[in-house]
This record gives sequence, C-alpha cells and structure tokens, in this order.
Amino acid sequence: MSWLTSYYFATIFPGSPPLGSGSPRSAGAAASQPRLRPLAYLLLAGFGLALGQCQPAAPTEQPAARTISPDSLKLETAVAAPIPKFDVEGPILRQLALLPAAERSADPAAMRRYQQLTRRFWLAQYSTEYLLKEAQKGHPNLPVFAQQLATTQGHWRVLREGLSQAQGMPPTMADHLRRMQQTEQLQQAALADLQADGASQRPPALDAATLAAQSQVAKLLAPLRREPAPLNVRIR
Repeated sequence: MSWLTSYYFATIFPGSPPLGSGSPRSAGAAASQPRLRPLAYLLLAGFGLALGQCQPAAPTEQPAARTISPDSLKLETAVAAPIPKFDVEGPILRQLALLPAAERSADPAAMRRYQQLTRRFWLAQYSTEYLLKEAQKGHPNLPVFAQQLATTQGHWRVLREGLSQAQGMPPTMADHLRRMQQTEQLQQAALADLQADGASQRPPALDAATLAAQSQVAKLLAPLRREPAPLNVRIR
C-alpha cells in the first residue's frame, strides 16, 4: 500500500503498527488489538474508491467525423423515351398493290418472303427517320439515344441477312428489294456517324454527307411510297 493509505490507517487506529510490517511484535500486537469495527472497513473501502476516481482517465481516441460529399446525394435520372411503334402493315399493302397481277399470283414462298422483308425494311426505316429527327432537334438524352441507335442498327442487320437470301424473285419484287438494300447501306452509314458522335460525348448531329444521303434515300423510296390505285390484297 502507499504511504497515504498507511497514514490514513494509523490516524483511524492510533498505536497500530504500520501496514505491511512482518515482525513478530507486529503480529502479536495485531492479535491483542480489538476486532476492527465495520465502520472502519467502510471508510477504507470508500477511501480506496476515491483514490481510483482521482486517477486521470486515459484519453480515448474519438472516431473522425465521416464527411459526405454533397454530390453523393444527387440522384441522376434519365428519361427513357422508347422508339414509337410504327405502322408497317400499311406500306406492305401499298407495295403489294404496286406489284403486277402476275407477280401477286406467283410462287407463294416468294410472296411470303417479299412480305417479310418489306415488314423488316419499314421497321428499320421508320426507326432511322425517328432518330434522325431527334438528332436534328438537338441535345437528346445520350444514354437513351445510344440504346435506340443500337436497336435500330440491329433492325438493319436482320434485314441485310434476309436480303442476302432472297434470290430468284420476280422483276418488280426484285427491284423493290434492290431499293431496300441500297437504302440500308445509306442509313447504316448515317447511324454510324451518329454513333461516332455519341462515343466522343458530342451531341449527335447530321453532317452534310448525311443530309445528302437522305435526299438519295427519298429518291430510292419514291416508287415504293407511291399511292397505287385501290386494290384488295391479302397479307400473309
């Protein structure tokens, strides 16, 4: 024990030997002393507790305050604008009405193939016209525009694969399919330019070459868009 504890014990019990003494005299004297009162033990316990509380507490390290960047609380939203649904059955009826009667009654397999390719063509063409108009408006949503662009390019690829397998078609059908194939090449080039703009983080825009190509596309499609005389045809 410390000297302060010994002093306090001697003050409470005068005439007692110092604490910690191991001499026989001290042992005999301790035996002759009257039994310690309970109050003395309570005082000693309270004094020890007071000494413990007086000791300076060890400093505790406070965790650093977590800082939150204001930018992390911002929610970035992109308005999804899907490509509209287009009427591709009307163009099929129009083109079937443009065919000579002999071709309409020709091989059913050729007629079915022609209708399938016509449907695929107008889906790709209308989607391309929509994207070109969006680019002319300026500053479309780039992530959404890129997805729409990829979807439209996929339509053209499916058409190109189908055109490569269309062999031995009647003359008028073959002429229509040739116009579709030339249009596909021009429109894929226009979409590739818009894709390059998006890859460079530039707003998609139509350059002079793309605008000139659209004039050529209009000439190619003029015979297909011509309004025929009323005629009842059957779509398969």
